[in-house]
Amino acid sequence: MAKKNQPAKAKDEPVINIVDRRSSLIDEETNGEASANIDERLPTYVEQLKQEAEEKDKRLREYIAAYKEKSGENDDFRKRLEKDNDIRLDQFKANLFARLIPILDNLNRAIQTTDSNKDALQQGVELVAKQYARELKNNGVEKIDTQNRKFNPETDEVIMTEDTTDPEKDNMIVEELEPGYVFKEKLIKAAKVKVAHLKTP
Repeated sequence: MAKKNQPAKAKDEPVINIVDRRSSLIDEETNGEASANIDERLPTYVEQLKQEAEEKDKRLREYIAAYKEKSGENDDFRKRLEKDNDIRLDQFKANLFARLIPILDNLNRAIQTTDSNKDALQQGVELVAKQYARELKNNGVEKIDTQNRKFNPETDEVIMTEDTTDPEKDNMIVEELEPGYVFKEKLIKAAKVKVAHLKTP
């Protein structure tokens, strides 16, 4: 049987591989552009964060300053309130002592009018009077000193006068009839005194 003529196979034909590098180039270009865009955006983003941080820091400083100012106002208000309370308390005490002092005066008057012989009653009254006076002094009530000085209308009340021919004794306190008292420089009872009066010829 006759063999058909078949085309002869080319021996050692070269193998050609085609590599398309366009995609890699595109990827590199895209990545390069993206990196460039990130590099371009990065300073703006950091700057934005920095501005936000500065604004928050500024607001925080404002809040702290406002808190300190408010706290200072509260301290001032508390001090004023305490001062007002102290003033009201002192006024209350002054009024109370002003009512109690006449009782002490009566006790002292009872002691002075008793007989020279001290019995148990007189000793008891003297003890109460001393205790009373001590309590007043411990609470800030001071007795007005009238010894060897001239009459002072701010603290004294003239009950009696006594004529004198000595000009130096004019207006001098001769005798204290009832003691006067002050509480924290506030007069609560005037001293009742006898005052010398210069007799003119």
